[in-house]
This record gives sequence, structure tokens and C-alpha cells, in this order.
Amino acid sequence: MKNHALRFIFILSAIMLMAACTVSNSDMPVIREPEESNHTDSSGPEPQEPDSLKEPQWPALPTVEVWTDNMEPLSCDYVTAPDGSMGQSITNSKKVCGRMTITQNGKTLYDSQEYQEDISGMTIKIRGNTSAWSRKKPYKIKLQQAADLLERGDDNTYADKEWLLIREGRGQLNTMIGLKISELLGLQWTPGFRYVNLTLNGAPQGLYLLIESVKRKACRLNVSKSGYIIEFDPYWWNEDVWFETLMTVSNDAKFTFKYPDSKDILTAQIDPIKDYINAFDEGLAVTNVFSEYIDTVSFASWLLAQDILGNNDGYGSNIYLTKYDHTKDSKLKMGCLWDFDAIMMTPGRWSDSHWLPYFARLISNSTDRAVANAYHELWTEVKDSLLIVMKNYLESFASSEEGEWLDQAIAADNKLWGHSSPPLRQLINEAEAWFDDRKQWLETAIADIK
Repeated sequence: MKNHALRFIFILSAIMLMAACTVSNSDMPVIREPEESNHTDSSGPEPQEPDSLKEPQWPALPTVEVWTDNMEPLSCDYVTAPDGSMGQSITNSKKVCGRMTITQNGKTLYDSQEYQEDISGMTIKIRGNTSAWSRKKPYKIKLQQAADLLERGDDNTYADKEWLLIREGRGQLNTMIGLKISELLGLQWTPGFRYVNLTLNGAPQGLYLLIESVKRKACRLNVSKSGYIIEFDPYWWNEDVWFETLMTVSNDAKFTFKYPDSKDILTAQIDPIKDYINAFDEGLAVTNVFSEYIDTVSFASWLLAQDILGNNDGYGSNIYLTKYDHTKDSKLKMGCLWDFDAIMMTPGRWSDSHWLPYFARLISNSTDRAVANAYHELWTEVKDSLLIVMKNYLESFASSEEGEWLDQAIAADNKLWGHSSPPLRQLINEAEAWFDDRKQWLETAIADIK
């Protein structure tokens, strides 16, 4: 099957109809039954193939090749936010069985084999919110047997069934840059990734990142079986289970669950985390004493990362929080950094996270200064070394073999999709200029909020 190349010109002709969701705004947790959507995209995820790229020559990055059983296309329904909320997303994303291989320079790095439930193969589906509306789709992969697709040499630690294939926008280095900042600032988990080329049922899809998914796992977000991974989520209206607290009574964002799974969660499991966050909210909004509820260093690290990166998308930056267990002994921690589409876009001003009530109050509160103090201390600790390390990291990547391959892959991806991402050298120059300017601005801005 893998030796048969498709040479058809795919034409996307699906008309996206909007489906609205109606949800309750009561104080109780809401468990919503799936709603019918009146549009299905079954046209398949393949791009229109330009005449100039009938036979694409892909660089030597690893190639992820996916074949669905009987070449079954992927599909989903498109939905938009109800009145008073924001965003657009998808629902009813169809999970399709198939086989996946990873090869590089003629060598097979991984082969899932043909699909047999719980034995071999994999499933794939379209994932994401706004990103899923683009022609170049993001995907979720679930292997039937756990494996470390990043080949880190420790399957006992890293092997897993769940992986993502995500695509970048114009800034093809954004995720790499964002995750390096995460690592340098000591966030509790920084996802591992690699750049790959993707083909789906023989059709080239271009440049992607194969990346670990956000989930409960000792080497990812480490919480106990009675713990929580939740998201401060502007797409709450598209989730089956969500809850609101004192500071999330508007429709901008509410809390949804990454763990426990919303399909299995009970109201009795929702109540402890809801009550805990309500106590934190009261401390933040009413009593001005809130640090006892949170890991202040993790909050400071997350916010400083957003400010160094200059994230222009406060609500859309996938804000994950964790709590190790259901008891009052464990505190809320910020999870991982995720979603870097809008970084390096706030010259001369704070990241948009400062306009979210949670983070604005954490820093500006004049009574409880625990997060503000941790923020200042972390900046003082890293300001003279972090940006130098970032520049060395980018220059090292630019001169590496992988960097050379990525540069070629960016050009091929531009040609395939009609994009205009700059070459690697320009992207690195722009990032280095950003960090130079950002350090100067942050020096003054951070001093002024003491």
C-alpha cells in the first residue's frame, strides 16, 4: 500500500455550517449530552496539491506515514460558540483505524503494524479548536501498544499510547522556542517533540511536530489517581462537563477536565476541586489572602514565561492547572506551557495573561505578595543567563543537520500549502532580536511593579 502514490488533485468543497450549543449557567457542574451537528466535513484532510508540487521532494527529517484502513477519510463537525461566548471548534471527530510508520533516510524507526484492537496499529482523528478549521489539520494518534515515538532510549519511562501531530503557523520555530523557555524556567513538565514530515494515505501533508499529549502520567503531568488536571478553558461550551467558580461566572472561560476523563467523572469528584478553587477565588477577590492555596513558584514561572515570550493570546494559550490529589494538603500548580501561535507579538507591553483577572490580581495585590515576590526573584535569577542560553540554543540548532533539514522542510511546506513562512535564518534572527528587546523592556517594566 505504501508504494502506491496518490496523484489526484484534491478539491475541498465542504461548506461549514455553524452549530450552536446551549448550556446552563447554574452554579452546579454541568454534564451535557452530545448534540447533533448539522455539518460534517468528510472531504478528507488532504490539501489541494499545487501543479508545481506533483512529486514533492521532502527533506531528510523523519517521515510519519499514516494509512487508514481502506483509506477511510477523516471527518468532524464544525461548531461555533453560543451567544456570549467566544471561539470556534469541532465535535464528532471520527476516530479511524490504521497503520503508522516513522522512517528516516531509508531506515524504519517505528512501525505500528496493521490495526488489531489492543494488539497493533493505531487510530487517528482530527483534534483542536480553531486550528481544526484550517485546511492543514492537527491530529491525535492513539497507538494500540505504547511506544516512545521520540526514541529517548527509556521506554519504561516514556512509552505511551497518546501522541499529537500539530502544525505551526508562520512562526515555524514558535513551539520549539516556547518549550525551551518552559524548560529553562522550570515548569513542572515540558512536552517532548520532534519535527517530522507527514503523509496521510499517500498524500503529503507537510511539516508537523510530533509531540507528547497533555495527560496524567509520571513523566508528563504527575498527579495521583485522585488528583486533577483541569483547564481554564474558553471552549468550555463545547465540553460535556464543566464547572464555574466565583471568578469564572462570565462566559469567557470556565474550568474543564483533562483528568479525570469527562466521560467517566462523577459529581462527587467535581465537588472537591470546585470547592478548593472557590476558596482560592475568594482569597484572590475578597480577602486578599490566597497564596496558601497555590504553588506560588509555579504560578510565577508560568506568568514570567508568558511575559518573556510576549504571548498575545491570553485565553487561547491552553491554561492547564494541576492538583496532586483531592485533599486540602496539595496545592494548585500551573501545568505546562502550550499553544505558541501568538508569541513574540507584544512589543512594549505585557503579555495578554496580565489582562486575565486571575493573573492580574496575583501580581498586583498589595496584601498577599507571594506570587509577585516569586516572580521578581525568578526574573532576577534568570535575566542575565536565560536569553544568552536561548541565543546559543537557536544558533546551535541553525548550524545542526536537523536545522538544515528543517529549513528545507519549511520551503517545501510553503510550496505545498501556499504559506509564506520565512526561512530558518530569518526566523532565528527575528527571535534573537525579540529576546534582546524584550530583556530591556522587562528590566524597566518589572522594576515598576514592585
